[in-house]
This record gives sequence, structure tokens and C-alpha cells, in this order.
Amino acid sequence: MIKPLSSNASMFATEQELRNKLTTKEYVYVKLAKLDEHITDLLHMTEKTNGELSMSASSKYNTIQEIQQDLLRINRKANNKTTNIINNA
Repeated sequence: MIKPLSSNASMFATEQELRNKLTTKEYVYVKLAKLDEHITDLLHMTEKTNGELSMSASSKYNTIQEIQQDLLRINRKANNKTTNIINNA
């Protein structure tokens, strides 16, 4: 049985639903879990193609990069909010 990462959103929720229903911490946790899944898939794909990236592996790699950029953007926004709160105190 698959254990849900959050009770607030479906496993099949769209990106927008995830952003609307989850806290930032929950959202980052879900994105990190997805990132781990894609990394594992990429590793298995490259092993099966003798070290050369297949089209499927390239697609997974691009998805990993998108997730990383999304997490970096969220982290920067969260850090800026924290900095603004500290500076305004």
C-alpha cells in the first residue's frame, strides 16, 4: 500500500492543486519525494543503456531540473520573507 505524503492533497493532484492545498513545507516535501523518484528512474534507465542517456532518461533529467528550479525559487522566496520579517522587527 502506498502511503500518502500529505492528507491535504491527492497523489494525483495537479501542480496548482498542490500549491493551493499544501503549506510550503508540505509542498517542498512532496517535490523532494518526486525528485527522488525521478533520480532513481534515471539511474535505472542509464544502467540499461550502457552509460548513454536514452530519450526517456533525457526526459527524466529535464524533469529533475524543473523540480530543482522550482524548489530553489520557493526557497529563495521563503528566505526573503524571513529576512524581511527580521529586518522589520
